[in-house]
Amino acid sequence: MITNAKESHLRKAKGERLQKEVVELIKHYFPEYSDNIESAPMSAHGEDIRFDEVLRKVFPVSIEAKYKDKGLSNVYSAYEQAQRQTESIASTIDIKAVAVIKQKNSIPLIVMSADDWIQSFKPNIQNAANTNDEDI
Repeated sequence: MITNAKESHLRKAKGERLQKEVVELIKHYFPEYSDNIESAPMSAHGEDIRFDEVLRKVFPVSIEAKYKDKGLSNVYSAYEQAQRQTESIASTIDIKAVAVIKQKNSIPLIVMSADDWIQSFKPNIQNAANTNDEDI
C-alpha cells in the first residue's frame, strides 16, 4: 500500500524504467519500427507501451508493464525450472523455456523471456517488410 507521495513517485519511477526497457528491447529487435512505438506517460490510462497502426499490424499485442520488488518469486522459480529443463534437452532445435502459471478462478498465463517473446514476432515483421506499404 502506498502511504505517501514520495513512495508513489518511487513506484512510478520503477514502472517507468520497466516501460522504457521494454520499448528499447522492441526497438533493438525491430529498429525499422523505432518511430512507431513509445512508452506511455505515467498515470496515463490505457496501454503502457503504445504502438501506432503500422506496428500494431505486425506486432498485434497490448502491453501492460508491472514492476514489483517482491512477490513474483514463484513465477521466476517456475521459469528458471523451465530454463534448466530446456538446457538439459539434447537437441539441435532452438527450444524456448516457457512456464505456464494459473491462479484459482483465472486463465492460465504463459511466462517466457521478453527476448524470446519478441523474437516470436519476427516472421510477422519480416513478412510485412516484404509487402507493399499499402498492405501494412
